Amino acid sequence: MNNYFHQKALTISQQNHSMCIHFPLFRATSNHGSRIVWRGPLQPTAWSEIYETEIIYQVPCRPQIRILSPQLRIREGFTKCPHTFADTTLCVHQAHEWNGNRLIASTIVPWICVWLYFYEVWLRIGVWRGEGTHPHLPEHNAVLRRARAAA
Repeated sequence: MNNYFHQKALTISQQNHSMCIHFPLFRATSNHGSRIVWRGPLQPTAWSEIYETEIIYQVPCRPQIRILSPQLRIREGFTKCPHTFADTTLCVHQAHEWNGNRLIASTIVPWICVWLYFYEVWLRIGVWRGEGTHPHLPEHNAVLRRARAAA
């Protein structure tokens, strides 16, 4: 995109309006100019638990996502949950897939639901079936972890 048509990031007001329409159970717990915090429930499938989720957004940075409850579990034999950062926030997309011009309600929130679905699968079978840029890490794939341990 050239400099003449550079889009500005959506405002907090625009992001919050979209969240209110698409996810009315999410509430803004704080809203300070260019920073907002939403909290609300997500249930990836009808059989899933309901996850109390927190999204912290500072325009135009990558949103930070935390699961407040229930506490995420780490499968036995693993050191951490797959696709999480060191501070335990979720990694739900690659850096190039989101920017401040996109609505959080139509990108980040659905991606959180997909992450939660694959998290539940991972808890059951020990393999992260979701895509990502680092599925080769032992924490993400039990088969590779066992193969490396045997070598």
